[in-house]
Amino acid sequence: MKKRTIYTLSKDTEISGELVAKIIKDNEPSTTTFSKLESYVDDSPKMDRQAPNELLTINNFAEYITDINTGHLLGNQVDYSSTDDEDLGAILDEYRGQNIYGLDSDIGTDCSMFGQAFENVFVDENSDVISAKLSVYNTVVVYDDTFKHNKMFAVYYSHSHDQRNEVIPSKYDVTIWTPTKILYRQLDNNSLTEDPDNNDVEHYFGDVPVIHYTNNRRMKGDYESVISLIDAYNILQSDRVIDREKLVDAILAFYGASLTEDDRQAIKDNRTVGLPDGAKAEYIVKQVNEADADVLRKVIASDIHKFSKTPDLTDETFDNAPSGVSILYKLLAFEQNIKKKERQFETGLKERFDLYSTMLAKGSKLSKAIDSSTIDVIFSRSLPKNDFETSQMINNLEGTVSQQTLIGQLSFVRDAASEVEKAEAERTEADPNFATSNFPPNEGTE
Repeated sequence: MKKRTIYTLSKDTEISGELVAKIIKDNEPSTTTFSKLESYVDDSPKMDRQAPNELLTINNFAEYITDINTGHLLGNQVDYSSTDDEDLGAILDEYRGQNIYGLDSDIGTDCSMFGQAFENVFVDENSDVISAKLSVYNTVVVYDDTFKHNKMFAVYYSHSHDQRNEVIPSKYDVTIWTPTKILYRQLDNNSLTEDPDNNDVEHYFGDVPVIHYTNNRRMKGDYESVISLIDAYNILQSDRVIDREKLVDAILAFYGASLTEDDRQAIKDNRTVGLPDGAKAEYIVKQVNEADADVLRKVIASDIHKFSKTPDLTDETFDNAPSGVSILYKLLAFEQNIKKKERQFETGLKERFDLYSTMLAKGSKLSKAIDSSTIDVIFSRSLPKNDFETSQMINNLEGTVSQQTLIGQLSFVRDAASEVEKAEAERTEADPNFATSNFPPNEGTE
């Protein structure tokens, strides 16, 4: 598949009909790639090579890989904290009011499938700041060609329709976001005109309000590198099914005997046949070595998991792992890949934070804009936790590490500080002589 990069232009480039038409044309190869990638999740893969037989079975590795990667990264909602003790309440309220965490998952799914995703931030009729996912097929963000690659503008386009709601091939409805305005245009060949149904709008986000999320530096999807292996697996499994079906239709060959039409009918009806001396009959069937085919199937499946860095959670070795540490070693490549995805995703989330912060400060919901550089974006892994093993560790470290730190290791505790206070209050109520000084002091303190 064609290598994907960000779209760059000279920073002095002016928006024109010729330019927008070129951007749309340059984006066509990407839309073809996206269509192929999506077909693997939709159980209708557009394969590069054709199997000799019809493809009967589809093993949806693509959907599995996307679900596991997205679920591990974004299965738990993303949290935010301020390193400068700023009040994030207004921004988080806007997030919660629209279930931004569900949108995060949708954007993460697009990143996993297509290698990138797009989000538009806007103000609705109630003056609330809202986010919406844009289609990867129709969206292009343009950056300048300096080493900083500053965002210049974003384009969203779709085919225009006539009065009978039929597509006009050469005409597009185009929305263009600049750092200060939203432009509504119609593109007819290379001619860009104002949309008569929509007026241009000024916005006050201080930047182009379209966020470009990337899955990794190369903007590749999580299963894109193993497409050929998925094809091979599906062909192998499909051929095995077809071979079994063909056994029913195997040819019965006779040697040293001739059959009349009545003889053939009698064989079909009675399932028996009488042969003269020296004659014989046998089925002509394709010899299939099921053991070799199954070995090949397992090797291909293993390579799919290995090269997509996605664990096979049905692997028996997970059941035999003696401890949580052993399991983590088995997930090492997966976790390292998720960390890379996390860093890319965090960049987009901080960009979103800045857009919300700027607009809420303009609308007086914030006393001042909060810089995202002072914000920690906290991802919580969606993995089963061995709280029994953790509790043993807590008992072993009591008196060496603070109670708040120890309690925070338990998966079912969301606020460790509050939990410690509640535990102390309950102990004091049960035993009035109990005091926090009863906790063993940390070693190394005076």
